[in-house]
Amino acid sequence: MVAGDHEQSKMSSRGPDWCTDAYAHSPGATDLLTLFGTENSLGGIPSWEAAETTDENPERVAVLQRLTTAYLRRALDPAGTGWAKATAALAETGAALGRIDSK
Repeated sequence: MVAGDHEQSKMSSRGPDWCTDAYAHSPGATDLLTLFGTENSLGGIPSWEAAETTDENPERVAVLQRLTTAYLRRALDPAGTGWAKATAALAETGAALGRIDSK
């Protein structure tokens, strides 16, 4: 699961933690990528010109792309090492951009 720590959904008045409920309460969600300083649409994922995008940070978009790709590859090939390498790289050099929680 991916969430921004500054997300504010129009569907809830609770704040950013509402967007992580699926991770917190679901037995199926095992990993949560939280991107720091990120609002809705997580850095322009719909498109660079999307009206709903409030954050167009190319570095965050690149981190999101690398980590989600590594996660999906791990789902298809559990023996692969890409997810472990990607999470270690975030912890070492991208800690200012986000964090990964696993359960």
